[in-house]
Amino acid sequence: MKLWLIRHAKSAWGDRGLSDFDRPLNGRGKRDGPRMAAWLSDQSDPATWLWTSTAVRAQATAAFVQDGFELDADRVISEDRLYHASPEQILDVVRQTPGDVTAVAVVAHNPGLTWLVNAMGSDPVTDNLPTFGVARFDCSGGWDGLTAGSARLDFLVSPKTLPH
Repeated sequence: MKLWLIRHAKSAWGDRGLSDFDRPLNGRGKRDGPRMAAWLSDQSDPATWLWTSTAVRAQATAAFVQDGFELDADRVISEDRLYHASPEQILDVVRQTPGDVTAVAVVAHNPGLTWLVNAMGSDPVTDNLPTFGVARFDCSGGWDGLTAGSARLDFLVSPKTLPH
């Protein structure tokens, strides 16, 4: 089983009248989206199920992820609990993935995602999962029993680490 943990793309901070929840992607986030979608489309073990935070910037990022993995809309699930979720809250959501799904992606936020990326494998791998950073893990067992420390990191990439 493959677990794709994805941080939302770079968001805009310019409009102080917007709540954190309502912040959209900024220019860089919008530019990174198609590049990352293209990269995702070339990867083995694509996600066939996508959980996403309901925050505006996460929804916009999830649209790029959906395109990259060529997911039908009914396989993209918006989940309020993923907005600024702790690692355990993220795992609680992933544990609800249907049992026949062999690869699932989650679009959410820091610091919870960085903490979870570091907790999933045997060793910490990053001080900060960057915007539109993607960490893919190889997991064993069913989604309903997924726990921290039960996976192996396949790779960690971000827009800045992709070749231009």
